[in-house]
Amino acid sequence: MIHNLSFKNFYSFMEETAIDLAVNKNTPDTDAYFTDVFGNKLTKLMAFIGPNASGKTNLLKCLSFISWFVQNSFSDSKPNEEIAFKPFLFCSKIEPSNFNIEFETNNKIYKYELEMTVEKVLSEKLSLKGKRFKVLFERIWDKEKNKYNFNFKRFSVPTNFSQMVRNNASIISTARQVNHPLSLEIIRYFTSVQTNIIEGGKIPTEALGEAIKFYQENPAIREMAEDILNKFDIGLSKIKIDKIETQDKKILYVATGAHKYIDNDNEILLPLQYESAGTKNLLFLLRTIIVVLKNGGVAVLDEMDNDLHPFMVPEIVNLFTSKTHNPKNAQLLFSTHNVQILNKLDKPQIMLVEKNKKNVSEAWNLSDMKGVRADDNFYAKYMAGAYGAIPKV
Repeated sequence: MIHNLSFKNFYSFMEETAIDLAVNKNTPDTDAYFTDVFGNKLTKLMAFIGPNASGKTNLLKCLSFISWFVQNSFSDSKPNEEIAFKPFLFCSKIEPSNFNIEFETNNKIYKYELEMTVEKVLSEKLSLKGKRFKVLFERIWDKEKNKYNFNFKRFSVPTNFSQMVRNNASIISTARQVNHPLSLEIIRYFTSVQTNIIEGGKIPTEALGEAIKFYQENPAIREMAEDILNKFDIGLSKIKIDKIETQDKKILYVATGAHKYIDNDNEILLPLQYESAGTKNLLFLLRTIIVVLKNGGVAVLDEMDNDLHPFMVPEIVNLFTSKTHNPKNAQLLFSTHNVQILNKLDKPQIMLVEKNKKNVSEAWNLSDMKGVRADDNFYAKYMAGAYGAIPKV
């Protein structure tokens, strides 16, 4: 679970921006929150609201980027290749980018801190929380000596490990190559961060094919998806998936939706291409949502309401506040233009995003605004422009 996250100089964000999922103990005592073993109260939900091109995708992309960098930057990058992100570019002087995340796994709280340019990591540190944070590893770039200074006293890596560390890869992804136990534990945590965002933006709808393959290989998750689809009453009774080998030996997974006849109990199979855009998008989203609900973790979903009826967004949110569907306290971070959802959330669960007059993205939590009451009609006040972050048309 994530406690907090902050970053600076990342895509359309120039100044430090923070996302805090740890909330005040006086927040409502509902199933939208949970308390960890340390007594910290955390929200399961965080919605990001704002106009088109305000920076909502970039805000969510930060978590996706950290997850990728921690896990796979060593294997996915060639030596001396640029790191796959962009700093804020609309300034003549480009500063280093900073990332900080505090997360909990296996009843331990870690803090991961990173400073970097697209060319290299300038500093990287992992700490374990006790009475105070204890540094497990650290590296700092020494510009004068043109090398890193390392501290691995509490990280137990091989004696020649520092020779493996590259300037464009995380220490954790590097330690993965030698099956370092703690690194593998942390990587297992970050694999629980499931998202529909990649470096270039939202994953294209063509990726539905990969979701269909996943459903075929995981029938229990497919069954859960079918149950939810039935609940949303879109006419599907089940999904049938056929594995087909083409003449050139490629494997295809072809999905059809089973619909009941109106005059008897028999079913007709309708190719997925003829299903609505909303049905296909929901099927794609459920792959991520169900995995996180089943195993625990974090779902990071950009434009979660895309092609969906406005009533469906609260139903997806309700899956995360249900003890039955969410027994492991999975968290959902999502952006949406369905602003009616504001009245289904509490102040700490709402972040507003907009660009200022200099075309720089800014984000703030509704709890940080003076004069906002817990019993306000957030939707009505947002629509009236009381909170900002509305389209200027």
